[in-house]
Amino acid sequence: MKKYLMIALLVATAAVVAGCGSTKTLAPTPTPTTPVPTTQSTPAPTSSSPTTTVKGKDVYDKSCASCHGAEGAGASAPTLNNGKTQSNVLNIVKKGKGSMPAYAGQLSDAEIQAVSQYVADLKK
Repeated sequence: MKKYLMIALLVATAAVVAGCGSTKTLAPTPTPTTPVPTTQSTPAPTSSSPTTTVKGKDVYDKSCASCHGAEGAGASAPTLNNGKTQSNVLNIVKKGKGSMPAYAGQLSDAEIQAVSQYVADLKK
């Protein structure tokens, strides 16, 4: 039985080796007819961007809602839905204010941008 297995293994190996040395060429991969730009600029997130809104809300829910309440209505910290500008909110989130800690080291720039836009959009 072992003899037959060894012969089968040798035949299979020879078949694989013979197939690897094949001179058959494959069809070339077609090249795209439309040029692909090498650099693309990503537009800055805006308040109308659904991705920014969702991400900003996610960051707010995780990092801000426990003190500022749902939808910025206030809890143990001041209300946020009073029409603050994004720039104002962005600076406060980064640097902190009063008893609120600075989040510059805890959140990425993209998260701070997203949450500041979300808060600015919470106007009453």
